[in-house]
Amino acid sequence: MSCPNCKEEMSVVNYDNQIILHCSNCGGSFFEENSINRISQESAYQLSQDKKSDEVSGQEKNCPKDKLALVTLTNDESIPSDVTLLECSKCKGIFTFPDDLVRFKKAQDAKIAYFKIWGIPLPSLRAVVVLSFVALVSALTFSRFILFQQESLGQAKASDLIKKIDLSQSGYYRFISFKTSIPLVSRIVLRDTGGKIITKVMSEKPAKLHFTTISDFPQQAEVHYQLFLIDEKGKWVKTEERKFE
Repeated sequence: MSCPNCKEEMSVVNYDNQIILHCSNCGGSFFEENSINRISQESAYQLSQDKKSDEVSGQEKNCPKDKLALVTLTNDESIPSDVTLLECSKCKGIFTFPDDLVRFKKAQDAKIAYFKIWGIPLPSLRAVVVLSFVALVSALTFSRFILFQQESLGQAKASDLIKKIDLSQSGYYRFISFKTSIPLVSRIVLRDTGGKIITKVMSEKPAKLHFTTISDFPQQAEVHYQLFLIDEKGKWVKTEERKFE
């Protein structure tokens, strides 16, 4: 089978009991559906080192099995912004470049460690990292939230609804989780001192446990955040802006 990137012949290799198609020319690897989640960070590093060049072609990349065009996965919550994963719409296999594979596995391990440290029930591995984790990038900007400050969630205050906010950081991955006294939809708005603003959905459906991972800012960036809590009628309250530390 030909490499989607450089068209060289791919070899069948076995890492962590996973059968992987690997290109020793450009270092690209093709994983069966969900197989990328089952290899270790060490195996990812070994795969990334097996290459002769850093060639990245500008041509359309096709699945080595089904020959269909691969499309970029854009799940913002589970895939770091500096990582490119390409998926086949038919077999759901994933092709990745060597450096992207290593960065992805580091992010995956950091996220799983975060769940364990804070005692958050761990969803299925697939839900933590690739296709089914429900967290979307909201098109709303911080300024649009501010336009609707007259809306309120009854007479409640955000601080009364939130039990505790847990923050942590591993490299440039920032983690935040909190619980609410009643099920609510939640969003977080973040900004750095340079004016960059990111809005994320934390819980798309009403829930008491809310959490997300942020990888949109440099490691040393000073980041501030606000939490927005929304009820089933669309009314909401927000916290004060706080520094992420």
